[in-house]
Amino acid sequence: MAPQNLPSGLNPSHYDLRIEPDLEKGTFEGYVTVEIDVLETTSSITLNVHELGIWSTTLFDEEGILIPLLESRMDSDLQTFTVLLKSSVHSKSRVFLHQTFSGTLRKSEAGFHISYATPGSSPIASTMMEARHARTVFPCFDEPSFKSTFTVTIVAPTHLTCLGNMPAKSEKRISSQKKVVEFERTPPIATYLVAFAIGEFNIIERTDFHIPIRAYAPTNFDIEDCHYMLDIAARALEILERTFDLDCSLSKLDLVAIPGSKSGMENWGLITLTPEALVVGPDDTANIKANAISLMVHELAHQYFGNLVTVKSWDNFWLKEGLAEWADVNTRLEMSDSDPWQEFVAGKLQLALQVDSSKFSHPLELSTSGKEPRFDPITYMKGCAVMRTVATQVGKDIFLKGVKHYLKQHAYDNASPEDFWQALREVSDLDIPAVTKSWTKGVGFPVLTVEQHEAHGIIRLTQTRFLSGGNATKSEDETPHPVFLNVLTTSGISKEVLDQRSGTIKVSLDFYKLNASQTGFYRVAYPPARLRKLGDDICKGILSVEDRIGLVSDTAALAFAGHPNVRTSDLLGFLQHFEDESNFFVWKIITDTLNEISKCLLFENKKIRDAFEHFRKHLVKKRLHSLGTFNKHDDLDEQRFKALMFGNSGGDEIVVKAAMEMFKRFVRGGGGPINANIRAEVFEIVLKRGGKKEVSTFLNSSAPYLRII
Repeated sequence: MAPQNLPSGLNPSHYDLRIEPDLEKGTFEGYVTVEIDVLETTSSITLNVHELGIWSTTLFDEEGILIPLLESRMDSDLQTFTVLLKSSVHSKSRVFLHQTFSGTLRKSEAGFHISYATPGSSPIASTMMEARHARTVFPCFDEPSFKSTFTVTIVAPTHLTCLGNMPAKSEKRISSQKKVVEFERTPPIATYLVAFAIGEFNIIERTDFHIPIRAYAPTNFDIEDCHYMLDIAARALEILERTFDLDCSLSKLDLVAIPGSKSGMENWGLITLTPEALVVGPDDTANIKANAISLMVHELAHQYFGNLVTVKSWDNFWLKEGLAEWADVNTRLEMSDSDPWQEFVAGKLQLALQVDSSKFSHPLELSTSGKEPRFDPITYMKGCAVMRTVATQVGKDIFLKGVKHYLKQHAYDNASPEDFWQALREVSDLDIPAVTKSWTKGVGFPVLTVEQHEAHGIIRLTQTRFLSGGNATKSEDETPHPVFLNVLTTSGISKEVLDQRSGTIKVSLDFYKLNASQTGFYRVAYPPARLRKLGDDICKGILSVEDRIGLVSDTAALAFAGHPNVRTSDLLGFLQHFEDESNFFVWKIITDTLNEISKCLLFENKKIRDAFEHFRKHLVKKRLHSLGTFNKHDDLDEQRFKALMFGNSGGDEIVVKAAMEMFKRFVRGGGGPINANIRAEVFEIVLKRGGKKEVSTFLNSSAPYLRII
């Protein structure tokens, strides 16, 4: 039986929480006093409890007078604890529920858990409350709609650092072994944002921002390697505050590296991260740095979307994640000379399209019915894609105006997607709910099949649900989406909408491209002749980076799905137009496509496989040789571009020779380390193409980078 939502007749306004972990035994105990406003007369109080031992329960009124209890009941299936009263408490009154409890520190990243930087190192206890794990740490009203203030106190060994959502209000020893740390009262936050961390940490700090920003890492990490991401955090937070014309509302910001964590968590004032995302040293690859920056900015964006304005229920989980993804990309746009929307189109958008093309996909607005919300590409990336589509249609300035209006209107409160759309509608002329309903409540996305009618200068568009595993059935393809066509022509972008199963539009057949800059969440199937014409247009340099990425990804997806408009030969013929392509993200989608084709040919005869490898090698050769070697002035995208082409050289003789030489110099010593961005590729080339001597050298080398492979 799934956990159920709590009744709405009670509203917690404040928690006084005290936690005392025993890191040696892997347990914790504590007490909590919850201040509850009674909205409806009731004879029972139900809150969330899961995997906790409840040792005592008492209830008081505002005068401190004990309220008699009849009995209490624990329901493990519903994850609730109910207190039955001898007589009812009336609406508009206030009661105080006091409970003592104990629990076990988990070894997995959920609730209050324990982790180790290395085997045998000092333990670190930290929290991950999202989505419904606060109930495993203390009795609470564990739903996002119940925002409350919190005063947290931690009892811990004197030598350990204790961190919380807020600055420490006081710290005092209670024995030679233990201390008590009390933190300041939080603003109203949801239970999933309550956080604390206890362990041995090193620290660095920036004080040039209007709040302290600190990085904490376990003592076996080099804390100096946190400077890079600490600077990123300060820059990003400054941009977010300026963009939304709104202070981040934090008293301080702590960034903590938690060993074993899988991602980041946006807890109010205490963001937890993977060590790889915070401890970023000079020898880390450009990909590691780029991913760390994106994760950091995403979690900072949540200080607005999720923390300041919290969703009303987990059914709306996508809203905070989609907005945080959008704000992440928009913020990095100011932080870099390159355009992170190109990266989004080449990466996260394609992942969302891939997942949403499955029969097992789900809507953005998904009834969780007590289950965990979906932490998947639909929630995050499709959510961001919908925001990007809307921002394109209303215009970025108007979209930002609507976002600011939404944030200020619902600050320290809860909001729903309808509240967000209403805020946008109040500053724009677009009926947002009408055009977003099928995108947020429906499943999947369409492919638009194009038919050209030369004599009339029109094209007919027919939309059907795109499924990677075959054609959609009638029941799977019931409702057409309102599709923003955004037709790119020599005269600019024409904004058209297809809100029926099919329709016609008039275009210049000399040049047109649907879904300009890939701002819509759909694919386009052109006739073979038009695809060849678009290949020629690519060579003329009249298509944006996003358009080029979109044409490659759409054509590849259609070919892999067996769409009648696109055969594998059409795809390979189209890719031949990219010999002179100079953009990293376009090449990223090209190499991904080539790798997928290679997998499909795995069981074909050797002649076909060899022919394809020759095609791949020839296609990448020109750009590969023009990039040159790494140098200290390369930015992250240039480093990633060189690494990408090196790793997808198709056995290019120059690359193989260079890899062998780098390996020889490395194992001899004195030649310096192999560039981190291509180290793995060099080792792979050596192992694949070298002989017994190279393999033996690899296995027996004392070089540290070889021993850890």
